[in-house]
Amino acid sequence: MPRPRLEDAPTRLLAAGLALFARQGCERVNSNAIARAAGLGIGTFYLHFANKYALLRALQLRTLDGLRAARQAAVAAVGSESGLEEQVRASVEAAVAFAAEHPEAYRVCFGRERTAPAHAGPVVSESTRGIASALAAWQRAGVIEPALDPALAARAYLAMETGMLLWWLEDPGRTAADKLVETLVRGHPALAAQVRG
Repeated sequence: MPRPRLEDAPTRLLAAGLALFARQGCERVNSNAIARAAGLGIGTFYLHFANKYALLRALQLRTLDGLRAARQAAVAAVGSESGLEEQVRASVEAAVAFAAEHPEAYRVCFGRERTAPAHAGPVVSESTRGIASALAAWQRAGVIEPALDPALAARAYLAMETGMLLWWLEDPGRTAADKLVETLVRGHPALAAQVRG
């Protein structure tokens, strides 16, 4: 069997780490196990990652980048001239589709594996800035109630969305994806605080 190419090592290590973290949890996995699962030596692991937490962080950042890109592409596809509900629905549908397509990465990024020792760096989480600035812009345009705190609403919504998606990924048979989307859309602060007139 041919030896793995060294330039493929980071990709192989990330894939092996993701599979092991998703199955066993971060604390039950060590760098040796990740290197072994990737078909590489431990020295190659340390050539690319300082420790398992650095690999975990790299996985989380890649997952967040993918999720952000999916949301942005979906909202761009409906266009800024579309209505508020269409934009919210596009973002939510993209998040649900991303989680369904990458369940292990989503669980490792947002589930119990998000925590690591303090020396491993800050906890990685989806930024609330995008939702907060969209809420603030809709507020300035008079579409959303002025009493809504955009930063707080964005944080509350993302916590709900993440929790719901993690719950759903445990057993997708609990509810259909379209029902999950509808619930998240209806619970979005942009629609809940929309000015009715």
